[in-house]
Amino acid sequence: MRRFYQESWQGIPFTAFSHASFFRLAEPRFYAAFYEELFRRYQSWDELPVDWRTRKRHNACWLSGRLAANIAAKPPDRQASVLSIGSGIGYMEHILLEKIPNLALHVNEPSTVSMKWLRKHIPSERIYIGLPPACLPPDITYDMIYLSAVDYGIPTRELLLLLRELRAQLDEGGEIICISASLLEEDTLVGALVNAIKIFIRGVLHYLGIRRQQFWGWRRTREEYRRLFRQAGFTDMMDGYLDDGETYWIGGR
Repeated sequence: MRRFYQESWQGIPFTAFSHASFFRLAEPRFYAAFYEELFRRYQSWDELPVDWRTRKRHNACWLSGRLAANIAAKPPDRQASVLSIGSGIGYMEHILLEKIPNLALHVNEPSTVSMKWLRKHIPSERIYIGLPPACLPPDITYDMIYLSAVDYGIPTRELLLLLRELRAQLDEGGEIICISASLLEEDTLVGALVNAIKIFIRGVLHYLGIRRQQFWGWRRTREEYRRLFRQAGFTDMMDGYLDDGETYWIGGR
């Protein structure tokens, strides 16, 4: 597992709206400030960077196909139920509802600010604001729970607890899917040393004011993801890459 840093997101430099912290992980108020800035610059999902939208649409289409296969054996009149953890501005959720209009989609976000566009498409009773699992209703189960490009910002202990708690909220035959945007391909001693040197250089540049960078989270290896799912109690696990050959995913039942 290795730390990594960001200077901007969605074409928005962090220095435009906040003080970047080299040592402290971005908190909900940081994301709230970011989304306020994003909504000042963009008026709809269609204005967001094309490459980002293309990748997210591809991921959402893959999820919808997997969900359809999972519930095929269930009664045809049964409404599928899905929970998105850390949905952000909700573009993937928007695409899922395009693909499956009758989907009972529930979403979670630490801050209400990012829900500006998504609130028009999802009933308020299916929107859970806060840090999971504490903010989630314990009496609802789901056919699928997914985390798309959010695990990097969750420390290992908290991520393990979250996976354990979410597992208890799966419906029979349901699964949890984690789509990673921060896979660490390999973790060797040489690689770790090179990474430490890079972090030192980044720290110097940050404090000289040359390149302000925000501590963004952790990159994990494929084995670390597998270990987390095993420790969380999943026995039926699967993982691989989407057909773009780059996006890693892992799932468990």
